[in-house]
Amino acid sequence: MKALSVKQPWASLITLNIKPIENRTWKTNFRGRTYIHASAAIIKEVDFNTSQTAELFENGIWHPDNGFISELSITSAIIGEVDIVDCVINHESIWAEKSVPSHSGFFDLTRNKPIYNWVLANAVHYEKPILNVKGKLSFWDFEVL
Repeated sequence: MKALSVKQPWASLITLNIKPIENRTWKTNFRGRTYIHASAAIIKEVDFNTSQTAELFENGIWHPDNGFISELSITSAIIGEVDIVDCVINHESIWAEKSVPSHSGFFDLTRNKPIYNWVLANAVHYEKPILNVKGKLSFWDFEVL
């Protein structure tokens, strides 16, 4: 099955059904089930907007006194799976990064590339992740032994 490496905390937020969008600078035509791999890197400084912070708090992912739940620290592991169901620009989700076209209404690919919002569904977070898995760029194949 295909796998996609995503940095933490985004990887866990995807598999926990909190973040239904993955933002990428490249378009995908792939539709279907893929593993979510939590890469070795963790994003240390994440600026969540007010809506995102409220959603994290409401879902028990983050608390002002205790910080984030431990699932967001797992790295180098297949932590779940998800369906990629669409790839769009400027999705309405609070998790979608927005693209800004040039004054002509088109994206000038030399200056402001569009951000593609991959629409995700049917996420599953593994209770027992598959540990010690080295990730790769783009999609890659992973088979459970």
